[in-house]
Amino acid sequence: MVYDGEKEENSNSCYMYGGCQCRVCSRGRCICPPPQETQEVSAPDLQNFHLAEIVVNGKRYIAGEYVRATSNIGILGEQDAMNSPISVTTISEKAVEDFMSSTEGLSKMLSLVPSVQKTYDAAVDCVNIRGFSESGRGFMVNGIPGMQAMTRQSSNYIDSIDVIEGPATGIRGSSNYTADGGTININSKQALDDPNSSIGLKWHSKGAFEETVDIGRRFGEGNRYGIRINASNVNGERSIKNWDLEQRNIYINLDQKTDDSKTNLMVGYTYTDSQGRPYGLTVARNYIGSALPTAPDGDINFNPVWRRDKNTNFVATLNHEQKINDHLSAFLNAGHFKQDWYYYVGFSKTLLNEAGDFTATTDNYSLIEKRDYAQIGLRGDFKTGDLKHNYTLGVDRQWHYYGGPSNSVTESGWNGNIYVGDPGNWSHPTFGQSDARYTTRNRTSGWSVMDIISTDNEKLNILIGLNGKSIKRDSYKADGSHNKNTGHYYDISPAYGISYAFSPRFTVYANHTEEFVEGEIVSTTSSLNYTNKGETLDPYKTKQTEFGIKMKTGDFLHKLSYFDIKKANGIDILNSDGSYTRGQDGERRHKGIEYTATGTIAEKWNLIGGFMHLNTEQKTSSTDTNGKRPNGVPDWTASLGVEYEASDAFSALLRGNYVGTSYVLNEKYKVPSYFTMDLGVKYKTKMNSTPVTLNAICYNVFNKNYWSASGNVLHLGGPRTFMVSAEFEL
Repeated sequence: MVYDGEKEENSNSCYMYGGCQCRVCSRGRCICPPPQETQEVSAPDLQNFHLAEIVVNGKRYIAGEYVRATSNIGILGEQDAMNSPISVTTISEKAVEDFMSSTEGLSKMLSLVPSVQKTYDAAVDCVNIRGFSESGRGFMVNGIPGMQAMTRQSSNYIDSIDVIEGPATGIRGSSNYTADGGTININSKQALDDPNSSIGLKWHSKGAFEETVDIGRRFGEGNRYGIRINASNVNGERSIKNWDLEQRNIYINLDQKTDDSKTNLMVGYTYTDSQGRPYGLTVARNYIGSALPTAPDGDINFNPVWRRDKNTNFVATLNHEQKINDHLSAFLNAGHFKQDWYYYVGFSKTLLNEAGDFTATTDNYSLIEKRDYAQIGLRGDFKTGDLKHNYTLGVDRQWHYYGGPSNSVTESGWNGNIYVGDPGNWSHPTFGQSDARYTTRNRTSGWSVMDIISTDNEKLNILIGLNGKSIKRDSYKADGSHNKNTGHYYDISPAYGISYAFSPRFTVYANHTEEFVEGEIVSTTSSLNYTNKGETLDPYKTKQTEFGIKMKTGDFLHKLSYFDIKKANGIDILNSDGSYTRGQDGERRHKGIEYTATGTIAEKWNLIGGFMHLNTEQKTSSTDTNGKRPNGVPDWTASLGVEYEASDAFSALLRGNYVGTSYVLNEKYKVPSYFTMDLGVKYKTKMNSTPVTLNAICYNVFNKNYWSASGNVLHLGGPRTFMVSAEFEL
């Protein structure tokens, strides 16, 4: 038998190799009992047999079971998280299963990583990474950029999630979306060696029901081929009044593995009909009051019941790696994503005063978006003297098509109050829907050269890389014909880092990474109703310098890092007629300290969490913003997830999130800090001979009312919500 495991250390600082248990230590060295030798028996009725080699493969965890020991770091492929000079955390399948929120979606679960903060309401997957906004549009799926939607998608197909901290074009690939603070990469579920079949029933919120199906099989010689099917159906009223969600999806993952190749194809489709979907309030520039209004009850909906959107999403990702010889392999990554918002009635609100009054406008800004991606490259290794080189060469391209309605109409005149919400008598807008058309096409191309240089003992690892990136933009007329080229940009970004392991349990690292990205797409839903909504701002460069330590004590990992990030600053420009145009001025700088902890703190206790402190500042030509903290960026964030496994059948979960003070309108008004807690239990039993897993969770146990800020937009936190579920293994 060949054991494919990692070297670990017990509480007495003795090493364990495979299944070898050391008894006595002397000067840091283990004295292990010799393996028992099989004595020969010369009996005539006994025969000798040679068994075929058995290779045991399994998922490794860096400490405990909530963070994996290896991570998918973009073009670099699978890397050891302890030795990598890049700061990355891979949330394991167990953490996804335990802490994925059925009411607040993927973005809430991502905040298990201290550098990630959930910013929007429960309907949208948007987060801050190290203080920089990142929407679902910028997430990667199976290493392919641009394969996710901004609005909340079902998470039933997710196996694990890589959080790569810091900007890094060469690692991330040529995406058209920003990744100033880091990158989220979602890994889809694959078929396991053992067959699985399960159905799930879930009730949550006010009256929302969800049914799920999960089926996985492997077949062929040596289990070469695999198929995993995940599907779900959601219907009913969410935790917020008058928000009804109907969502159906199906994800099919096909894979094949041999000694010389591996392939993964994932195809997914989601249909969404969201009526009364909540969205935040933009604080008016002429806001009246000495402070922001106190957050109302979390179940209040500021939107009318006729605020509605219907959309479909289709995604396909392909990953293939082919071994050429023992020192060289080729890889291919490709993806296609299309989102069609064929029905949209918006409701953009502006908060006017401390009493909570607001005014609103509505429009029919449906949109259509398509992203295609292709990447090919080589991975190999060679030696120069005592140094080993693991290099990666790649070229890639993304095509991005984006457009709005051919005839967008906006109506105004709605007024309300945040403590009342929808009064039930808001008149329906008079406009009809208009088909969306593509108005811009952006093509992003790039090349990357990466080399990880390591010593024979792998204590020292050095990353050296370069990425060249070209961004080309075109616009189109109303009839669909080409209008003009609106920009062609090119830049080269370096990436370099170093890590040194003083021991298997203590590593220091440092890195410098850069990102050359297409500018932000101006919001189409902001109540400011930008004059350039839907347009894309000029590209810019983001740069990060980081250093830190990674240390293991027992079965527990500590990671402490300091980072310094600079990027172009986005601003709202007030025009003479009172309208606003989105633009850029100066730079933003984020300096921070981040601490991450994960592992087993005692028998039966598992933990993941940490904190981050941010010192942020704008440097601009305007006295209104120069030296001020960016809007909506808190000074402190902290998270904690704890599991107590009382027995194999019963476990209890606790999750806490703290978000510190932030500001809106350039430090004029404070957004108070808040703390929320979730509590849950899980019980495994049998009904007749069918294994059943029962779950019960209470989100926001103390029913905390709070604002979550994103820029100058305030989003209302969700109320206390209950969820119960049952999963049947067939």
